[in-house]
Amino acid sequence: MRAHLVSDVPVAAFLSGGLDSSAVVASWALASEAPHAYTARYFGSGAAGADETGLARRLASRYGVKLTEVDVHPQVRDLLEPIARALDEPHADESAVPTWLLSRAVGASYKVALTGIGGDELFAGYRRHIGMLMGEYYARLPGAVQRGVSTLANLLREPRGGSLAIDRLKRFLRPGSGAAPDRFLGYLTRCPDAERRRLYSADLRDGGGPSGAAARLRFQELHQRHGARAGLSAALYLDYKTFLSDDVLALSDRIAMAHSLEIRVPFVDHEFVERVFPLPDHVKIGAGQNKRLLKRALRGRLPPEHLRAPKRGFVGPTAEWLRHELRDVIEDELAASRVRRLGYFDPAVVRGLLDDHFARRHNREGILWALLCFSIWHRVYLESPAAVASHCQGLPT
Repeated sequence: MRAHLVSDVPVAAFLSGGLDSSAVVASWALASEAPHAYTARYFGSGAAGADETGLARRLASRYGVKLTEVDVHPQVRDLLEPIARALDEPHADESAVPTWLLSRAVGASYKVALTGIGGDELFAGYRRHIGMLMGEYYARLPGAVQRGVSTLANLLREPRGGSLAIDRLKRFLRPGSGAAPDRFLGYLTRCPDAERRRLYSADLRDGGGPSGAAARLRFQELHQRHGARAGLSAALYLDYKTFLSDDVLALSDRIAMAHSLEIRVPFVDHEFVERVFPLPDHVKIGAGQNKRLLKRALRGRLPPEHLRAPKRGFVGPTAEWLRHELRDVIEDELAASRVRRLGYFDPAVVRGLLDDHFARRHNREGILWALLCFSIWHRVYLESPAAVASHCQGLPT
């Protein structure tokens, strides 16, 4: 923490109330004077399930931290195009909205901010990390048994409250070969190959279309490079080489810099990572408990409530917002006429995903958010007059 606090300008902190950002703020307060921290407070449908302001307030009170709460409302239509421009590609991570609003608030007063990014990937904080260990046993079942169990799981409906528990169960129970990189990629994706293939328009399918083959090959190559290890070690390495670098760090850096804000990530400090990463799996996780080692290390620094709190992630109640406050936005953006005109996706399949989500047959927030982000990115970069003029410049008349 002391190394990351070196700066010619004042430094602030992002504080979600979760374990990682709380560890950063508490350690900062012990290493130096208490920081000014910013936390997100959600409103709208499902906000209670995503809210961690109580934890953030408790930690701030304990260490004398100045805490600024940034309100995050579901009326975010006007933010989506600026976010697409900042990300510069169809990047589909729901954390973009709270990251944008917090970065805007922090960037108005500071030029540098510390975050807890990287703690999950280093200390095994995602549910898929436990899934990788349990999945080694599930993958040994005969294929017919896996398919039967998966079919039964797909009949389950999502409970009210926006929980992703049923969705995660369905992803865990998808049939698979048992190869570590394939299982890991299966846990990450919200849309398996068969569903993705159906999603594309007939023209794309007939022309060979995109598939998951390139992603599988990429994950397999990375797995081999790491020595083809099994279990948690494989998952953490793949997380570091893909999800952390290509999603979380890329998103936070681009959005923060859109507000002239430098993001620092103590959990990704190379000296720290080089010491922690080689530690045995059973030290980091155990008895179904994520972040076992980190929680033990923080026992004297954090209130007990922080060590027991369920993992929420730095995202708002996206599933519920899409069903309620953002329903008109996504219905408009993914209207059959627009989907058909763009020509990438099958309008009937897109409509089916919307209906599944609205009826709670399946939680489709991941793929629907991806389609929404793609549509907005397409309009900003390929359909606007400036984008068309840039594309046509230099072409023969």
